[in-house]
Amino acid sequence: MTFNLDRNRGELNYPPQPALDRIANMGVFDTSCEGHQLLEKIANKWTILIIYALTQGEKRYSELKQQIVDISPKMLVQNLRNLERSGLIERKVFPSVPPRVEYSLTALGESLAEPLAVLGEWAYQHIKDVNLAIEEYDNNPKSEDFWEPK
Repeated sequence: MTFNLDRNRGELNYPPQPALDRIANMGVFDTSCEGHQLLEKIANKWTILIIYALTQGEKRYSELKQQIVDISPKMLVQNLRNLERSGLIERKVFPSVPPRVEYSLTALGESLAEPLAVLGEWAYQHIKDVNLAIEEYDNNPKSEDFWEPK
């Protein structure tokens, strides 16, 4: 299935409902579901940004650290290890002094890049809409606040 956005309308040009129906029947809302557990591994901002960066080609740790603004060294290392462990990226160590390490996407990681790109495009196209909704919500207190503990 090809995932493309109609850039003029900001809408997906494939029908999402069959995928939504399949997901609903998979049990992803249950923490013991393998699909739920995999989403925990790949659905965080740092993982997504690392995948985006590696779609541009092999990168060294320092290049990723420079490109992904505000990621801490600990978070970068942790996410790189998790992505390597999950088979989404490959780590190559070159015998030199000091050792040179490069990261790249595996075929499995490349297969994740396009669906993540759709998510990234959606986010970029709807920044103003989301910010407007947040501003509206924050400026119009409701008579009943459902989020306050009773």
